[in-house]
Amino acid sequence: MQRPQSYRIERGGFRFELPAAQVDHLKKLPDFETREEPALADDFLRFRAEGWAENLTDAGAEPGPVEIRIDTHQKKSQLYRGDDLLFSADL
Repeated sequence: MQRPQSYRIERGGFRFELPAAQVDHLKKLPDFETREEPALADDFLRFRAEGWAENLTDAGAEPGPVEIRIDTHQKKSQLYRGDDLLFSADL
């Protein structure tokens, strides 16, 4: 099975995208290191997307594409649109 370039989920008008390279960063964290793709990526998105959509809406962000980047040092997921950081959340 070929690895997808990214994993996606839509909630509240936002299309959250987790690039495969970011899944590699996620796997470096103790809470996620034993999980396998694609379950890791799918579960990560599924359990967080609704909360992210609510937080982004509350912050006044327009619906649309959102890229998720994993900061392993701060243990945060950072939500970007282009080069703009929209929101940061604890993992």
